[in-house]
This record gives sequence, C-alpha cells and structure tokens, in this order.
Amino acid sequence: MTAKIPVNLGSVQKTLFLPLWGRAWETIKAEPMLVDPTAVRILEQVDLDFSQTARKMDDLTQIAWIKRSLISDRVIREFLQKVPDGTVVNIGCGLDTTFERVDNGRLRWYDLDMPDVIKLRSLFMEENKRRSMIASSFLDTWWLEEITVEENVFFLAAGIFYYFEEDTIKEFVLRLVDRFPGSELLFDASSPIGVRVANKKVIENSGLDEKSNLVWGLEKKEDLLAWHERLRILHTYYYYQSHVHGLRNKLMGLLSDYLGIQYMIHLGL
Repeated sequence: MTAKIPVNLGSVQKTLFLPLWGRAWETIKAEPMLVDPTAVRILEQVDLDFSQTARKMDDLTQIAWIKRSLISDRVIREFLQKVPDGTVVNIGCGLDTTFERVDNGRLRWYDLDMPDVIKLRSLFMEENKRRSMIASSFLDTWWLEEITVEENVFFLAAGIFYYFEEDTIKEFVLRLVDRFPGSELLFDASSPIGVRVANKKVIENSGLDEKSNLVWGLEKKEDLLAWHERLRILHTYYYYQSHVHGLRNKLMGLLSDYLGIQYMIHLGL
C-alpha cells in the first residue's frame, strides 16, 4: 500500500481541504452538479480524516462550495471570450482545480498561495508554459511585478477575503485598482450573520480550531463602491436559486440569498 502524504499546514490553510472535500463528495454522486476527479484523487492520497466532516456537514454548505466553483468557471469563461489571451490570477488557490475546467489553450494562469500550500499543491499539479505557481501571501507586493499581462487580467479570490479584516482587503483591492486598471475581480463575501453561522456550523463541525474562523462580514455590497470611484459591481451571484432540494433547504436557501448571507461579487476595477 502506498503511504499517504502527511499534511502540515497552518490553521487557515487547512480550510483549503473543505471545498476540496466538497467537490470530491459531489463528484461521486449519481447526478453531480460538478465533476472533479482531481479532488477525488487528492483526497485518496493525503493523510487526513474527513469522517467527521462527512457526518456533520449540511447540504447548504455543500451546495455553496459547488456553486462557487460553477460561478467562477462561468465568469472566467465569459472573461476569456472577451480576451482569449487574458491573464488569470487565482488568489489563495489552495487545491483548486479551476484551471483544468476553463483552460482555453491560450490564457496565462497564475496559482498564488502561501509557500506551504504551494509546496503541497505541487505534489498534485504541475506548472507548464502557461501556468505558474507563486509562493507568496497575496498581501505581499513583489508578486504583482511577476505576472505577465498581454491583454487584461482577471483576479479570482474564492474563500479568501473573509479571513481578513476589511481594511486589509480594502488596501489590497486599491492596490489592484492602481496597478491593473480595467481588470476584474471575483470573490465571495459573507454578511456579519453569515460569518457567525459559518464559524459555528462549518469550522467547528469540521474539527478546526478558532484560528480558522472567518473575520470580515460585509454589511452591504454597495459599501465597496466607497473604496474608490472606479469600482463597479458588474454582477452579484447567489448560491441557492437552483439545485436545492427539500422544503427546509429551499426555505433556508432563499432566506440566505435574500439576506446576502453568502454570495459572490464580480467587481470591475
């Protein structure tokens, strides 16, 4: 039997396995919304026990992880239809596999995450002439000079921003506005209620500690526009308008969308 790969990551980085597990779990269903064989392969190889996650994770959280991937795929494909040679930067990429699903054979792709995550990621995914990995915090500035932009750039930040204080994210977004005017940013946000719910239902039920808790709760998406005059909300994507089964899940999902508990924001910079 092949020895499983040990995982030694910080508290926040360990959360990258939650959406990975979600995609793998979805893949083995009879009628999956999304198929991710790479996620299944990785989970089979790493030395982590997901039995507690499988027992306690609720349907709506699982749906949110899958819809986040589906939305990201859709928006990036739309971007590449406009700029086929565009650049995509996957911020806090973790063990994400978006590239495998959206690659048009022309784009330039960068996977960006902390050094320990990139080291782990490199065990399962390889670089090539159009795909590079950058070992850095997204809050560092040096990597901004390392990316090649032929036409325009799209920044994806899925499952990242709400682990930081609002002022920290604001500073980062303004840096992108200044350095890459006309670029696009897609990220997921949670309301203050959503942050509390996630910390209770997701983090605790997954066996992670409080260092993995979400921090930033966005009161109103329109508040982002006050950060800079060039910022535009291109679209807002909610999770539970489809693929929800069962009366209770449908009602809870509709309430979540109505209150903006968790959703994705597509910004023009």
